[in-house]
Amino acid sequence: MEQANIISTEADSLLDLLIAQCADLEALLALSRRETAAAEARDFAGMIEVVTERATLGERLEIYHRQIAEMRQHLGAAADPALQSKTATRVTELITGILAQDERTRPMLATVHDQIGIERRNLNQIRRGLTAYLRDGRGPAVACDERA
Repeated sequence: MEQANIISTEADSLLDLLIAQCADLEALLALSRRETAAAEARDFAGMIEVVTERATLGERLEIYHRQIAEMRQHLGAAADPALQSKTATRVTELITGILAQDERTRPMLATVHDQIGIERRNLNQIRRGLTAYLRDGRGPAVACDERA
């Protein structure tokens, strides 16, 4: 009987971890959507802010993942009810949504990256042309031979 209480308590803890993970995944999905909007608007400051927030959430989610894996291993088959709960299903849905949102954002970021590379090369070419133009004006004076 005592063993059943321990397993029940640990299964509840597993469910609590899944709920906490679910809440952070919902926040991560919202951040992913904000990142897409920032990429569309070319709001690089907003994108940096989102990336910073995503990194923090990502670290927390890694901890949840490790804890869930340890509990799953420890509980064995007793973990199945918690892992087949509505919360676990929601976790899967959220992960799928985040991946889909990131797949939508990735091509936009690649396009912006390419455009910035082209603009940078154009600016470097313009800078070299201006530098050459300015140097031509400072060249040594040409001595004229009055006999010629």
